[in-house]
Amino acid sequence: MDEGIIFRMSAYSVQGGRKYMEDVVDIRIEYEPTQSPSPGEDDPKSQGHGGQGKAESEPTKQTENETRDQNVAAESVPVSAMWVESLSNEDSGNNSAPVSEEKVAGQAVDTRRSVAFFAVFDGHGGREAAHFARENLWELLKRQRGFWSKDHSEVCAALKKGFIACHHAMWKELPEWPKTITGLPSTSGTTASVIVIRGVHMYVAHVGDSAVVVGVQENDSDIRLQALEITQDHKPELPKEKQRIERLGGSVMKKSGVNRVVWKRPRLTHNGPVRRSTVIDQIPFLAVARSLGDLWSYDFYSGEFVVSPEPDTTVMTLDPKRHRYIILGSDGLWNMMPPNNAVNMCSSHDKMVGPKGMSCACRLGCTALLFWKQRMLRADNTTVIVLALQVRGDPPIPMHQDEVIVDMSTGMDHVPFPGTTYNTCQVPQEEPDDDMFFEEDGIYGEEPEGWPCLEW
Repeated sequence: MDEGIIFRMSAYSVQGGRKYMEDVVDIRIEYEPTQSPSPGEDDPKSQGHGGQGKAESEPTKQTENETRDQNVAAESVPVSAMWVESLSNEDSGNNSAPVSEEKVAGQAVDTRRSVAFFAVFDGHGGREAAHFARENLWELLKRQRGFWSKDHSEVCAALKKGFIACHHAMWKELPEWPKTITGLPSTSGTTASVIVIRGVHMYVAHVGDSAVVVGVQENDSDIRLQALEITQDHKPELPKEKQRIERLGGSVMKKSGVNRVVWKRPRLTHNGPVRRSTVIDQIPFLAVARSLGDLWSYDFYSGEFVVSPEPDTTVMTLDPKRHRYIILGSDGLWNMMPPNNAVNMCSSHDKMVGPKGMSCACRLGCTALLFWKQRMLRADNTTVIVLALQVRGDPPIPMHQDEVIVDMSTGMDHVPFPGTTYNTCQVPQEEPDDDMFFEEDGIYGEEPEGWPCLEW
């Protein structure tokens, strides 16, 4: 059995200078099932397409994850945590000491091993798509055939199916989402950068321009870390993306020096059915070529979404002796900070800052915000998750504020509860809650002037 990794975990979100906060994060740690779900457990939503493949059943929504609108007075948004005790969505009450196997929600799980899910969603055109992905993507991923397989290719294929299932599930929700100020259906969409850690393997799925970066130290004598960029931004001007868009009947145009996917729609004054003679406006609209949501991009002639929900996927084996940090961040971070600077800032921060200092994620987010201000630019929403890997058997590392440490091979009963100003590697006696997630809520309202030409 692969030995699970140990890591310190922190997350941070800051609104910056934007009017609305549309970034959200989702972090979940659950027991790993002892065997793969049966083939019949594939989610039916993954089989649909566009508006024609609607699912017959909705994914179960956890009441703990339901969003509450609230005014955000401060720029920085604290990230709260609750803890997963099982795979069940229902309260399980107090649990006794962990055993090797137990039944949860009708499924056998191994309480000695956990699976971890981390995601950054950077919403645009409204927060609906980002919040929908946070509430549903993880459950949809777990339902796909092959997700719990030991075959890496099957897991990656399941990740792709789960993304597409989530995208199609949004279609059914579209009538409930707020319309644009011109009365058109919602244009909400979101980037999604996701990692799943099982044992020593990290699976990555990604759409949009958020990113996943790993800090690598090849030799113990190396003073600086090297940044390994796991994901590539899905920009419309990339040759493979532009070719795909044009093959599906779409196009790419520049607006204010930025390449954008064109939204082809009937002129707003048009009434009645669309005919060959109908005047079609072409609006340079979206600065990413792939996302979840952006349902306006569905092309009825090709039967495809011009803005694709299909993620790039990859898998890597984590070696804590080489891989020191894993950073997930929205473009509010990466637009201000090159990956090499980010991983080395984490490294130097851990060496210089004491146990009561700010977390690595907070340091990165605050520094990015400062860089936006120094350049006299309106700061973008910035969200960061940092995992600092620890070599098993090495001395415990003092914890910063708002950090927790997770050992993936010992189960959830051994995750420290974040109830104090800072944490140590010793496990407190408090009972964990029934669910765990990190979340941040923002405010949604009318779009600023200039809509629908989105500016990111």
